[in-house]
Amino acid sequence: MPCNASTRSQATGGQQLLIERTLVVSSILLPIPSRDFDPTEVAVSWKILTQHGHRVVFVTPDGRPGSCDPIMLSGIGLDPWSGIPVLRNIRILGLLLSANADARNAYTEMLRDPAFDGPIRWDRVASKDFDALLLGGGHRARGMREYLESAVLQRIIAEFFADEKPVAAICHGVLLAARSKRVDGRSVLYGRKTTALP
Repeated sequence: MPCNASTRSQATGGQQLLIERTLVVSSILLPIPSRDFDPTEVAVSWKILTQHGHRVVFVTPDGRPGSCDPIMLSGIGLDPWSGIPVLRNIRILGLLLSANADARNAYTEMLRDPAFDGPIRWDRVASKDFDALLLGGGHRARGMREYLESAVLQRIIAEFFADEKPVAAICHGVLLAARSKRVDGRSVLYGRKTTALP
């Protein structure tokens, strides 16, 4: 559950000023596939959350650190001519669609985080131990399929929705949420509004 902490300070000069600041620290579950997650969606989210004092817990299918989609990190392979060896490293779309410098820096920082380096296995997660859920996305079917089709993750997501805990989903994360079913068999997103890529 969130941890509350208050701080007070007193101004000098004859007047007393009481400042109270409450910091709510949450434990946020962040499942990722073994490979091909989007470095921007996962690393930038991780960085913002940890900078605000939240604890991010990574979970992967096998309990080993995941790896991002290398194409999204470098941009090489996103241009139509990427299959031509001489032209492979000429990036136009690749520069526009790949992770920018801030995202690459966040990814490098995230790789050093002990939480990223020592994730929990998907099947060892109890939703009751977390305050919120963040679902990132990715791009390549070879790695994302295990994430999008995981019955374990779909069960966990359904539990978060049933408990009315905050759930954030980016890109393909929305698809994973849509595939998660309530006890009545309907998607957890049934009757809700969300955004996603077409």
